[in-house]
Amino acid sequence: MPEPGQEETLRMVALDLGFHIGCYKCEEGGLLLSSEGECQGCYPLDGHILCKTCTAWQIQELSATVTTDC
Repeated sequence: MPEPGQEETLRMVALDLGFHIGCYKCEEGGLLLSSEGECQGCYPLDGHILCKTCTAWQIQELSATVTTDC
């Protein structure tokens, strides 16, 4: 829905989901994401909308649990 007094609204699309600009946030840390600038971009992982920092943290966590044992 457009903001009061506006006829149009902008939205971001990530993982086939539409987000209001103010709702396009990292699911973990709550950082407001943007399509501009690498540091505030979206780095999705396993179907989750994440910032670069949270994606890196999640990958580190997943890597720590991987074993090469048969």
